[in-house]
Amino acid sequence: MFGNKLTSGLFCALLLAGTVSGLILPDKTYSALEKRKLAQKPVFSAKNLFSGGFGSDLESYLADQFPARDSWVTAKTFAELASGKRESGGVYFAEDGYLIDRFVSYKAKQFKSNVAALNGLSEKLDIPMKVMLVPTAAQILSDKLPQFAPNLDQKKFLDYANAQGLDTVNVFDALSAHKEEYIYYKTDHHFTSLGAYDCYSAWKAAKGESADPITAWKSEILCDDFRGTTYAKVNDPFAPYDTITAYYKTEHSVNYNNGAYTADSLYERKYLDGSDQYAVFLNSNQAQTVVQGSGEGKLLILKDSYANTFAQFVADEYAEIHLIDPRFYRGSVSAYATANGIDEVLVLYNIPNFAEDTAVALLS
Repeated sequence: MFGNKLTSGLFCALLLAGTVSGLILPDKTYSALEKRKLAQKPVFSAKNLFSGGFGSDLESYLADQFPARDSWVTAKTFAELASGKRESGGVYFAEDGYLIDRFVSYKAKQFKSNVAALNGLSEKLDIPMKVMLVPTAAQILSDKLPQFAPNLDQKKFLDYANAQGLDTVNVFDALSAHKEEYIYYKTDHHFTSLGAYDCYSAWKAAKGESADPITAWKSEILCDDFRGTTYAKVNDPFAPYDTITAYYKTEHSVNYNNGAYTADSLYERKYLDGSDQYAVFLNSNQAQTVVQGSGEGKLLILKDSYANTFAQFVADEYAEIHLIDPRFYRGSVSAYATANGIDEVLVLYNIPNFAEDTAVALLS
C-alpha cells in the first residue's frame, strides 16, 4: 500500500515539475519527430474562457510544450503495451510490424459538403474530372489489425461519392488484390510508390486505357531508414524502418509556387538526411506545383500528400502536370484551370484527409 502511494506521489511530482518547467522554458514551435507545428501559449480573453476554448487551448499547449515530450510518448506507449493494449496515441500495433492509424470517427457534415463542392467545381470546369479517394492501411490491411479493433468501413465514403454523381476511380479492388505486397509503409500513413502505381493502374483503366507495367520505370531506393508520421505518434524504438523507392523514366523540371523555387527533378533529395524523408517527393506540401512532362495535354491534380508519390507515374504522359493543394492555395481553381489551359482534372486524397479537410468545401 505504501509503495503504491509512493509511486503515485512520485509520478504526480514529476508531472507537476514538468508542467512548471514547461511554463518557464522557451517554447518550441515545431516537432521534428511528429512533423507538425506545436501549440503555442493561448491568449486569454473572457470570451475564450467562457466558451471553453481557452481551457482546451491551454491543455494542448501544456501537452505540446511538456519537457522531454518524446520520451514521455515512448514511456506511455510501453506502459500501454505492457498492460495488454494494442493501441496507443491513435495508432494500432498491427501484425507484421505495421503501425496503422486509427480511423473511427469523422464529421459527416464536412464530408458531404466536400462532395457537394466537388460536384459544383466539376460543373464550373466543364472538362473531365475524376475523383480518386484512396483508402488507408486501416481498410486494406484490416486483417492485420488487433482483434475487435474499431474501424470505419471506408468503402462507404466511395459509395456516397458515387451516389452523388462524382466520377470516381475505384482503387479499393486494385489495392486489395495486392495487399500482400509492400503497398503501405509500416510506420507512415501514406501508400508506398508500389501502392501509388496500383492506384495509377486503376485510374488508367477507368479512362479506358492500359498502364505500362511497372518494369517500364527505372526504380531507385532513395532510403531504407524511413520512419514516418504514424511512428511519431508512439515513438516506439523497436518499430521497423521503411524503404522509400522512386520510379522514373526521365527527369523532369519542376516549378513551385509560380517560380518561387525551381528544380530539375521530382525528388528533393535534401530531405533524405532529415526527419521528414517522405518530403523527398515533390518538395513536401506546396500550394502550387507545375511539372514539365514529355507527353501531350495538361492535367490538374487537386490533392493532398498522397498525390506527391502518384505524380511520378503520370509525369511522362502530359506536357504539363499542375498540382494544387487546397489546404494552402487561396485562388479560384476554375479560374486557374481556364488560365492555364487545363484539359483534365484528377482529385486525389486519402479518405480520412478528404473527410476532414475544410478547404475542399471552399473550392471554386
